[in-house]
Amino acid sequence: MPAPYANAHAADEPVAWLRFDEEADGAGICAALFQTDAQGAPLAFSFARADLRDPSLRYAERPRDAALSMLAGALLRVAYPAPRLALALALTDELPDPVDASAAQHPPLRRVRRGDLEDAEPFDRAATALTEAFADPQIRGFATQPGLMSVTSLTAPPERAASPTGADSSDPRTERNADPRGLTLAERLWAALAAPLKDARPDWSVRLDWAGVLMPFQVEGVNALIESERLLLADDMGLGKTLQTIAAARILKAQRKITSCLVVAPSSLLDQWRREIDKWAPELSAIIIRGSASDRATWWKTQKDVTLVGYETLRSDFGGPARRRTWDVVVADEAQRIKNRNDTSEALKKLPRTRSWALTGTPIENQEDELASILEFVDHDPAGERKRYAPGPALMRRHAELQLRRKKSEVLDDLPEKLVSMHPIELSPAQRRNYERAEREGVVYLRSLGSEVGVSHIFALIMRLKQICNADPATGESSKMDDIRDRIERLAAQGHKALVFSQFAEEWGVAAAVNRLRDFAPLAITGATPPEERSAVIEQFKSNSEHKALVLSLRVGGLGLNLQEASYVFHLDRWWNPAVERQAEDRSHRIGQTVKVNVIKYSCVGTIEERIDRILERKQGLFDQLIDDVSLDLSAQLNREELFGLFGLEPPRAGRAG
Repeated sequence: MPAPYANAHAADEPVAWLRFDEEADGAGICAALFQTDAQGAPLAFSFARADLRDPSLRYAERPRDAALSMLAGALLRVAYPAPRLALALALTDELPDPVDASAAQHPPLRRVRRGDLEDAEPFDRAATALTEAFADPQIRGFATQPGLMSVTSLTAPPERAASPTGADSSDPRTERNADPRGLTLAERLWAALAAPLKDARPDWSVRLDWAGVLMPFQVEGVNALIESERLLLADDMGLGKTLQTIAAARILKAQRKITSCLVVAPSSLLDQWRREIDKWAPELSAIIIRGSASDRATWWKTQKDVTLVGYETLRSDFGGPARRRTWDVVVADEAQRIKNRNDTSEALKKLPRTRSWALTGTPIENQEDELASILEFVDHDPAGERKRYAPGPALMRRHAELQLRRKKSEVLDDLPEKLVSMHPIELSPAQRRNYERAEREGVVYLRSLGSEVGVSHIFALIMRLKQICNADPATGESSKMDDIRDRIERLAAQGHKALVFSQFAEEWGVAAAVNRLRDFAPLAITGATPPEERSAVIEQFKSNSEHKALVLSLRVGGLGLNLQEASYVFHLDRWWNPAVERQAEDRSHRIGQTVKVNVIKYSCVGTIEERIDRILERKQGLFDQLIDDVSLDLSAQLNREELFGLFGLEPPRAGRAG
């Protein structure tokens, strides 16, 4: 408890904490009075607003100070249970001195400096709840009526005060509104006011209750995160990097070593993060930053244990509150998103922070410089200048010091085998005719460009030929899809489910596959599927036996999904980067899988697909020497000779177009 309180009153009596927040536009002042017992547990919470344009303040010598005194008096008069309150505390930099004594005769009001308190944390909880209260549209509308100042109070028995359901949900002002979690205002306030866990033991596996049993390698990962201010957690896909991170943050919060955690992740994964937090760390409050600019500005001010934001949103909002505070932990999920030095990665690297954790199964997708960019985030220096890394021995030495990586084959003895098979397939007659015509005409066109031919022309022809390999544009015939349909028909009869991946979202890929597999009630997820709908599609696929196939675009379906219900994975077409393919198929081959996973990759005989496969196999070995399970991006790593050689062409001389 605060020193002034301990010196003047019995240590077992309640205390009140006053907070004030002057609005940015100068129109008013909001105030809150937070009452706790001697142990810091919530008893009651009251809040009010004074309009600085109120006529009653017109003749005051100092209208702002008069409004503060008026608010303090109004809140203290309704304090509950007032007769038992030992005293009320306010911060010297928020409340003027002197305050009208008549406004605060009971309980006594004392102004204190934060640094003089043994524990000022209840002030922070009061400020968070105050922001939450006036972000509510109904409260805001009610409190800003001209000439009206009304105190709103929420009370609950001490044994229920820390529970989100402790307030009276019948109050019309607690109806559900724009909160992302769908909670009432009262529920949100009590969650914000709940006392944090204290005195957690180092033996956290005994001290805290967990939703499930963590595997030994996961416990090791949690301990590594707890002990590390800088860590690249590069576990193989499917080993629970999200779970390990949440568990570590929960323990650090329980040990009172952190109060804030910012998780930056692809937008499509934010809801999944919040669900996992609810499951594995239910006492931690979490909020997702999204919506309109004004909504986001409000959510940034709402201090929660865990703040979740998408990479693009962080980049857009970087000049605001995200950068003006020092985060105890910043987590970069799917950290390959910052492999390039651009505005997004720069925003993340510039965040003030104490701990930097990066999570990715593929620290390198294309080249060593991507690892350098990720390590520039991980290896932060709070007191000095940002570190810069370049490919070379120094980078690899530091990489070895900062990376924790475990492979599934090393830590999951009981994980069923994953069988990957390449399936060469002949084009249908119509496909073959159209394919050969397209390649012949395409090569003629490339030759006609002479020295003006460029890489973009090569890639345009490659993509066109890959599309024909998936389906004939004139007849719709597709050897690949016919084969997939026949296989799924047999698998469905045996009770199996399948995932089908394609790099194309529309008629050449996902849409065509959904149409061809319509007898099996297929579901689909592409980049056009809103993030909030993807979870519903996944749950429908998991729970409804009618749906035998889920068709996904590779880039979207390869991130953050748990699909152990599927035991067969089909790659309708090959991606430039085999590591991305593995990320996708490991949506199924992960913890919780009980049967062997069969992965089938198609390649049409005598086509561009065969030629690309040969190059990918040759290149893969070079990247395996640099970092395990990381591969190249064809578009970035094939040299000009290899690209032009796909069609028997010589590249133009250096310095010319291309």
